Amino acid sequence: MVEKKTIWLFLILRMIAVAFVVGAGIMIIQVTNESFPTRPLYFLLAVSVFTGLAFYAGIKVGVPIRPGLWAIMVTDILIEAAVIHYSGGISSQFSIVYSLTIVAAAFLLEMPGGLATAIIASLCFIGYGIGESIGMIVPPGKDLLRSPMESLGLLDTYMHVSLFFLVGTVGGYLARRTQMKGRLLESAETELQQLKVDTDYILKNMSSGILVIDSNSTVITMNPAAEEILGVDRQEIMNRPLGPALTDQAPELTRELLDALDAEQSKLRHQITIQPGGDKTPLGTSISLLRDAEGRKRGVISVFQDLTEVHEMRERVRKADRLVAIGELSAGIAHELRNPLASISGSIEMLAGELELSGEHRGLMDLIIRESDRLERIISDFLEFARLRYPTRRPVDIGVCIEEVLVLLRHNSSKTNDIDVSFVNADDLPSVRADDEQLRQVFFNLAVNSCEAMEAGGKLEVVTSADDGESVTIAFRDNGPGIVSEDVGKLFEPFFTTKVGGTGLGLAIANKIVTAHGGTIEFRNRPNGGAEFIIVLPVGRIEGTENKKTGVAEPSLANQS
Repeated sequence: MVEKKTIWLFLILRMIAVAFVVGAGIMIIQVTNESFPTRPLYFLLAVSVFTGLAFYAGIKVGVPIRPGLWAIMVTDILIEAAVIHYSGGISSQFSIVYSLTIVAAAFLLEMPGGLATAIIASLCFIGYGIGESIGMIVPPGKDLLRSPMESLGLLDTYMHVSLFFLVGTVGGYLARRTQMKGRLLESAETELQQLKVDTDYILKNMSSGILVIDSNSTVITMNPAAEEILGVDRQEIMNRPLGPALTDQAPELTRELLDALDAEQSKLRHQITIQPGGDKTPLGTSISLLRDAEGRKRGVISVFQDLTEVHEMRERVRKADRLVAIGELSAGIAHELRNPLASISGSIEMLAGELELSGEHRGLMDLIIRESDRLERIISDFLEFARLRYPTRRPVDIGVCIEEVLVLLRHNSSKTNDIDVSFVNADDLPSVRADDEQLRQVFFNLAVNSCEAMEAGGKLEVVTSADDGESVTIAFRDNGPGIVSEDVGKLFEPFFTTKVGGTGLGLAIANKIVTAHGGTIEFRNRPNGGAEFIIVLPVGRIEGTENKKTGVAEPSLANQS
């Protein structure tokens, strides 16, 4: 299919060629013999202009291009025949102008069009020659240019016709090659543009930072991830020397890139530290040298990632492993201590019943009994934490479970003295597949902690809500003093407590139970004072296996309603 811009170029060149040919004909006639008529040539020029404008207007209104091209080619051949007629006949200097139309047809209508136009031009040329030779056609001023017996020879006719077909064939071949090259070039440009779009899309959406400098250490590429990791603005960095652009934010990265460029050596998979905004950030990076096809250095590319989360995860894994090892050791020690402690406690109680002690001695005996009981409680809590049983899941109505826990709490005057306990339960709260006994233990523990934190009285509010039918949220809110910020991160660690006489295992056990159910438990200080514990439990069934080391369920992600 011929492009419209090619059509416009053809029409412009056609106007120029016609004006040149007709103008040259008029000039030759006037120079050689003024008795030749020139008015017909002006008329032919006007006809050529009119047909060009008509073809242009037809394309504008939607006339098919190919039939229009054929019409204009035939018209041009007739105009050229008329020019030859009015410039001296078959022996005119302009008998070669047919080649112009043949070339145009070859390029616009390919080789078949060029050959067909060559045939039409040859027939027109031969027919005119025959008509002139037998006297049917008499060109104006024939007697002034040559004798009556002069006519075009067979060899001249053969040469003209051969030239027409040669022009049509070669022009069509060249046109086809040009169009094929044009299509290949257009396809290559399209692929190159698509490749650029794909590359930009990949760079834009990569989580790793990409930074590229050229052989002059000028920044030529930086993706959004690199902007975020390095804490810089891409517009301020691009097309600037690397040193002044990044030295303040990432001096170590800058130094390594420049060293790799100078030494022409890559440096793969290593860790450095940057300080965007003043905070140290570990960075995992690989630096590679860029070379062209001839092996010359073109620049350096650095691919890097923020390793902060990796370090934090590694630390959590180390901490978990450490806790598992400590838990196994401590559980064994606690078990071994429990039997002699039971013997000591029993003996002390027997002595306390048989001996008549008074004064300081009685106080010491009571202290021994109290501390023995406290030690027994610590060991029991720890063993419960270390060997928490796998939850037995059944459908549990969270609202009923919390209400019954709060009833027990309200009847314990030592825990709820001057404390207003309220419960707001969501109407559409779904049941949860969980261990009812373990959940009651968690709820009671959190409620007691909140009450104990409000020594001078206050308000405890428990609120439930459903999250799109996928999970249930339970919030315990009090208006106590809250927790100091440096202690918040330690709340769920074993043996950490802020209460006098506490074991530090209550919240650790609660966290372990909630985690075994596939849920989460979080703490935050309320903006207006007080503390809030938030538990999120999935509604669906959670399949998991028991960890042989800890005895705790490790839930998988197979949640289903």
